[in-house]
Amino acid sequence: MIDETITISSIQYVMGGDQESVRSALIKSLMMNSIPYSQGNNGESARLDPADVFQIYSRSWLIVGRIELERVDLSQVLLRFHLPTFPSQSEVEIHEEAIREALPPPAAVIRIMDAEGERARALAYLARYLHQFRIECLQEIQSVLQNRLGLIPVYGLIIERQRVLESAKSPHKSEKGDDDEDRDIPRDNLSLRDDQQEMLRLWQLGQTAKVIALRTSKTEKTVLNQLTLLRKSLGEELVPRRR
Repeated sequence: MIDETITISSIQYVMGGDQESVRSALIKSLMMNSIPYSQGNNGESARLDPADVFQIYSRSWLIVGRIELERVDLSQVLLRFHLPTFPSQSEVEIHEEAIREALPPPAAVIRIMDAEGERARALAYLARYLHQFRIECLQEIQSVLQNRLGLIPVYGLIIERQRVLESAKSPHKSEKGDDDEDRDIPRDNLSLRDDQQEMLRLWQLGQTAKVIALRTSKTEKTVLNQLTLLRKSLGEELVPRRR
């Protein structure tokens, strides 16, 4: 099945250097400023090397956007800061309490919706604020990286249309044992493998360890162990505790 997706870049920058040096400088800046990230395209940018796609996280609001690196020529690289997707209802429900606490005063409108039992309208209202909070967080990160890396802005929005070929991939079980997989959680640079990103995504959406185990072809024990290690690396905001 071929699906056409439209991606809107919030802003673009150019940085001097080759692909490897720019990638290394970006990783160093993210780590120095304690900005959680993972590398991998998750299907959004199939034309790019997964190492050149950075999912950017906030400890409060989870994924707040992504950065893509693309070579312009041998002497410079383009950095695209992509807006986060509009939050789903399940995302809003996960963050509902935190969103309500962060709402600017007065927030009488949400209390009126609660009093009138208009749950759907209340969630839609909270979704807009969650999206706003994520964009503001991405803008702060963008500003920090611009100053740190000496990025040169390329003003204006660019809409790109890319055709993505969807192919069903059969689950592949690693030849390593469960214990080896448990030890393979990165602790220093917060860079996650594709299967770890999928595990984290499912957990954040409220799936149980048993369901995640079935979806990722792992044992339930392995899933729980890896989630524990991810929680130590990323914090409880990104990997919440649940029964």
